[in-house]
Amino acid sequence: MTTQKQEYKEQVGAIQLTLIPSDKYKSNKIVFKFRAPLDRATTTKRALIAALIETNTKKYPTQTAFRKELASLYGANFYASVDKKGNEHIITAVLDMVDGQFVPEGDALLQQAFELIQEIIFNPNVADGSFNEATVAREKENLAQRLESVYDDKIRYANKRLTEIMFADENYKYGAAGVLEDIAGITGADLFEYYQQFLAEDTIDLFICGDVQKDAVIPLIKALPFADRAYRELDVIAPIHPKNVTTVKENQPINQGKLVLGYRTNILFGEDAYVPLQLANGLLGGFANSKIFINVREKASLAYYANSRIDSFHGFMLISAGIDEKNYDQALAIIKEQVAAMQAGDFTEEELSQTKAMLSNQLLEANDQAQGLIELAYNNTLKKANLDLANWLKRIAAVTKEEVVAATGSFELDTIYFLSKGADSNE
Repeated sequence: MTTQKQEYKEQVGAIQLTLIPSDKYKSNKIVFKFRAPLDRATTTKRALIAALIETNTKKYPTQTAFRKELASLYGANFYASVDKKGNEHIITAVLDMVDGQFVPEGDALLQQAFELIQEIIFNPNVADGSFNEATVAREKENLAQRLESVYDDKIRYANKRLTEIMFADENYKYGAAGVLEDIAGITGADLFEYYQQFLAEDTIDLFICGDVQKDAVIPLIKALPFADRAYRELDVIAPIHPKNVTTVKENQPINQGKLVLGYRTNILFGEDAYVPLQLANGLLGGFANSKIFINVREKASLAYYANSRIDSFHGFMLISAGIDEKNYDQALAIIKEQVAAMQAGDFTEEELSQTKAMLSNQLLEANDQAQGLIELAYNNTLKKANLDLANWLKRIAAVTKEEVVAATGSFELDTIYFLSKGADSNE
């Protein structure tokens, strides 16, 4: 029988622990979330640090040696990534491991896992005050290629440009993976200097999902030599109401135009209007039955793709469409009409019920895995919210049409970005 018990929270030294007990999985997932203010001066270094810590350590100086040690823990897996939520930059470090009760002599497996975590975090591959230069050079090249690849993916590129324009006066304009132009000037010594600041100052959350008892894990957490620090609360996102709409058109030799609209919603995760906003987004452009998809793509045949999505931690919505350049004015007008129709309540109870079902299924699917449960727990931790899966599903079922319409009233068009070939471009 699979059981999901209540989450357990405790501040353990520098670390805020959230234990998500479950016997659903035959593995345990240990997830560290390191959080700092989003800032150009550090974001590229943080992206490189995430790459370095998943590559090697002082004791295991090659990727082969590091992976061999992971394999000795019954095929454990370790990886790190970067993300941003509002004005926060987050490094996520994950250790996936089998539950010790399913392997011979597994009683010591959890302790061995934490010993490896300590090696990864506190004994990086450093000599003479610098990260290993060969590893740094390789990861700098990998990061540069990753950032350069955005230019070739025109959907991602258009979304990136919209973000840069819409948030020009905010640090949110910087991507979580850093700034391409900043990579070349970063040395191994620079990275180690910042790494020490990262270890001393980042706000740390630790999530453990699996069949793990707090009495077994808390001593292991206490053994990690993090310096004590205050738990820094999430940076407040002040509401922004655009005074006018910024329109930017840029040209590149492409066949399909990319139209992106940025709306301010000023509604954030966990707030009363958040679930109605999710349903509004689903009705507008989040699912295949949505207004934008049906009216722009299906009926008018103006778009190759058309959708919308919301950002839960910065309070905005993006509407994206791939269109022929000649259809710009018509597509833009129809998209704006769909937003106005939502604000006027031009949708049926049946359409709302369908969207509720699709959103509920999407949530159930996302939270069927341990990582989904952890990400939801982290969102609730950051916003001091109580929107766990059960409450979220109840809230979806209870939302009225009037609440959805009220949420759409927050939509304020801020920026329009259009990437196209341009009338004077050559074939």
